[in-house]
Amino acid sequence: MAGLVDDDDELLELDTPVEAVEEEAVAEPVPHAGTPGMLRDRFTVRSNQPLPDLSMPNAEAFAAEDRRDPNRKLFALICKPEVAIRSSVMRTLKGLKTVGIQPLVDWGPMTWPPAGRQCMTVLYDRPVGRRVMADMHSEIRRIDEYDITRKVVTPLVNAIKELVRCGVTHRAIRPTNLFYMDEAGERLAFGDCVTSPPAFDQPMVCETIESAMSSPIGRGGGTYADDLYSLGVTMAFLLLGRNPVAHLDDETILRAKIAQGSYSLLVADERLPLPMIEVLRGLLCDDGMQRWDIETLDLWQQGRRMSPLQPRVEKRASRSFPFQGKEYYNCRELAVALSKNWDAAIPLVLEGKLELWLSRAIEDKERAAAVAEVVRLTVAAAADKRMGSDLLLCKVLILLDPSAPIRYKGFSAMPDGFGAALAAVMAARSDTKLIAEIILREVPKLWFEAQGQYQPDNSLMEANFRELRSYLTTQGMGFGLERCLYEMNDSLPCQSSLMGEEYVTELRELLPGLNTAAANSKRADGKQWPCDRHVAAFMGARARSDIDRNLMALNDSDAGKALMSLLNLFAVFQYRLGPESLTNLAAWFETLLGPVIGVYHSREKRKELEKEIPKLVRKGSVVEMYNLLDDPGSRHTDHSNFVWAKAQYQAAEEEIRRVQADEDERETDADRIGKQTASVIGILIALLTITVVVILTVW
Repeated sequence: MAGLVDDDDELLELDTPVEAVEEEAVAEPVPHAGTPGMLRDRFTVRSNQPLPDLSMPNAEAFAAEDRRDPNRKLFALICKPEVAIRSSVMRTLKGLKTVGIQPLVDWGPMTWPPAGRQCMTVLYDRPVGRRVMADMHSEIRRIDEYDITRKVVTPLVNAIKELVRCGVTHRAIRPTNLFYMDEAGERLAFGDCVTSPPAFDQPMVCETIESAMSSPIGRGGGTYADDLYSLGVTMAFLLLGRNPVAHLDDETILRAKIAQGSYSLLVADERLPLPMIEVLRGLLCDDGMQRWDIETLDLWQQGRRMSPLQPRVEKRASRSFPFQGKEYYNCRELAVALSKNWDAAIPLVLEGKLELWLSRAIEDKERAAAVAEVVRLTVAAAADKRMGSDLLLCKVLILLDPSAPIRYKGFSAMPDGFGAALAAVMAARSDTKLIAEIILREVPKLWFEAQGQYQPDNSLMEANFRELRSYLTTQGMGFGLERCLYEMNDSLPCQSSLMGEEYVTELRELLPGLNTAAANSKRADGKQWPCDRHVAAFMGARARSDIDRNLMALNDSDAGKALMSLLNLFAVFQYRLGPESLTNLAAWFETLLGPVIGVYHSREKRKELEKEIPKLVRKGSVVEMYNLLDDPGSRHTDHSNFVWAKAQYQAAEEEIRRVQADEDERETDADRIGKQTASVIGILIALLTITVVVILTVW
């Protein structure tokens, strides 16, 4: 392998369900309905046997069979191609056998005939029993205090322990995602958590206040404390046999959680045994630092009784802050309202009304001074008043509620939810300007600085956002928002239109995917490269080594150099990752090599290359094609011969000029000599004539 080198446009409304967006993007009618799919030549997925009782909001369930064990009961979830999945969690859960977790058997992309394309498929052991709660409005048989510890707390807490040990969160714990694994209804287990972004399918009532304030797509992976909160909500539903807030809309639920606390909202005046009150108060504590952890739950299970935590509610102001026809009495609730009415909120902050309310009604002098300083600096420094005002309100919202999501105009997401949010916006082909603006203006940095205590995960995310900013400020293929998309979503398949229907999530799948796509299309027309912004960004994000220098070369103004850089990258990938033959991709390159071959000056060399390349195309070797075209010896020889030929040509030119100069000089001399000779002869003839005349006269 010698020579290889290792205006404020509106954003998609993320607060609205993304399912609507996905439905628009999902394609057309289903070809081959009823034809089964095959995963890894082992598992058959029956497209004519749907299992709606096992389906997830973003993945349909179908019956599946294992060829090696026909008696094994399985089902498959077919993921929507537009939705970012959690492949890193799939790798962790595959083969994991733990009480309380539905066993994940296998996963991978599979050609799904009803969709006419490849879709991510996840296989699970099929539960014998039913789903615990059909929907959030269902009523179920109450589980009493004696059974709930054995049936619910013990297995599900052990499941969360195992997830913590593996370093992943579930983020899909809710009553409608619990299944009885046995017919007797004794074994409970969490359902799927990988077929959609973290917490994307979660009802607002099952999420912490901070997560509930974020758009569903941007909630992020969170921590196991979020899972414990969701477990607390689930336990409350099972103890009560119903959803106690089914009659309330999401906005009312959020306001009630902020105003009175999650425990008071869900349990209220319900009569529960004291041990259940303890555990529910502990798990539903809205302060993440005080919420019960795994160790406290263990102590509770062992019979040790804890002092019930008192609900922590936001400090109430002595007088309200009127805004948009409503009255607000605490900072968190007001921050939510301001974020949802962005343009109307900015004047109130600039005029000092918020500062005055914080100082007098809340009696928080420190926060009021911080808001005043932000306003002063914004007014003094902002060149662009509109953008300065937007950043001002963003900073103020962080001051009012530091643990809330990052909120900027219509965008609301936790820092670790940016990737899924960007994927949703780009999948909907909506305007990405707002997310780019957030990253470029270093808004996440403001959020991290407001968190107070040091957290390693936050430091890592802050460094990642700095790197994303550098990608956004770099122009050309391999960078920009496309690079940010793949850097933030390690499970997202390559979104390039060049891939056709191929589902490519790893670098080793890229070249085979392009090879297949080239065979199924007419892209190899001599104009379209086997690379676009998405392919280049995908390579940059998935390559283990730094290939940014090679990606920069893809944008060279010299088409030959740019193409050789791409050929270099593909040759490295084929050499390291395979496969040995890429016939269609090599043929695609063959149609593009005119500028590369034209670099050679020797006609004989060009003819030789044109003769050799078809042989390499038949072998499907991009590696040999690159080495042939970038052979240093051949290039040196061609250059030397060209220099020698130029020198020879120059010498011949000079000889011609010298000969031409000599001829001109001889003509001038001949003319001069001719004139002189003519003059002498004329004089002699004149003298001779005079002499003859004189002689004749004398005679």
